[in-house]
Amino acid sequence: MHKEFIAKVGAVYEETPDDNPCAGSEIYITLLFDKKQVHVAEKEMSSCDKETMQEIGTFDWKLKDNKEIVIDFIPQKVQGTYAENLTLELREEQFVGRIRHLNGQIIEYIFKEKN
Repeated sequence: MHKEFIAKVGAVYEETPDDNPCAGSEIYITLLFDKKQVHVAEKEMSSCDKETMQEIGTFDWKLKDNKEIVIDFIPQKVQGTYAENLTLELREEQFVGRIRHLNGQIIEYIFKEKN
């Protein structure tokens, strides 16, 4: 409880006419769990170390017997975010997330505890 987990889930790179070192960024999902709710946000970290946080929301969650973590996402709040197609589970002492991307591909991400 009261632990924050983070995983890199995407990257954005812009093509620029000049050599712009700030033209890219990495996208992370952060999850902060308490006993009954989880706070979900997307963090964008530019290649110039500028951080932008997009709050997605706070939702109820539960751990099922099969180690699946079910988050009661509100569809309107997660629409257009990486959390929209996120599923979570505990697997062999790891916190694993799966995201179905727009191309239909499902990719697994390991969420690490944020220090």
